[in-house]
Amino acid sequence: MQTHGRDLRFLFFFGLMMGVYYVSTTTTFARETFFPSYLRLNARLAGGILDVVGYDIAVRDQKVSEPRWSVTVGRGCDAVQPTALFVAAVLASPVPFLPRICAAMVGTIALAVINLLRIISLLLTGIYAPKLFDAMHLDVWQALFIFLAILFWALWAAHYARKRRAQTHDESH
Repeated sequence: MQTHGRDLRFLFFFGLMMGVYYVSTTTTFARETFFPSYLRLNARLAGGILDVVGYDIAVRDQKVSEPRWSVTVGRGCDAVQPTALFVAAVLASPVPFLPRICAAMVGTIALAVINLLRIISLLLTGIYAPKLFDAMHLDVWQALFIFLAILFWALWAAHYARKRRAQTHDESH
């Protein structure tokens, strides 16, 4: 019965945090200030990386342009929703507070870096294989990000469960 209670607490807190996320994304601040600023930051960072490696890049607002192709970093191309999914799962997990906070921070940074790789790969796909752009944008990267968020949480949870079992085993001997 203890497992069922822990599972129900996880589901309750996970659902509560995702609800808070979805409600907060509808606020005026989120729509008019946070997301536009965050999207511009993603465009500047991706454009800066491409510029450093030798591409002729121009960044204007949320648009990253190269003479042969451009991408606009819009809502949904920001990794915020999969990151919220990951963070909510980690924070709802029955693990001490400090490891949850550390995992949430590391996972958030990892997903943000992978998102920059996504933006860069989409621009490069447009330049070198434009017929694949829509599939990469809508099919591959969308699904991959949700998968990565769940995978990161599952790997962390499994690691922590093994660690907990090892400690319990050591204490019993």
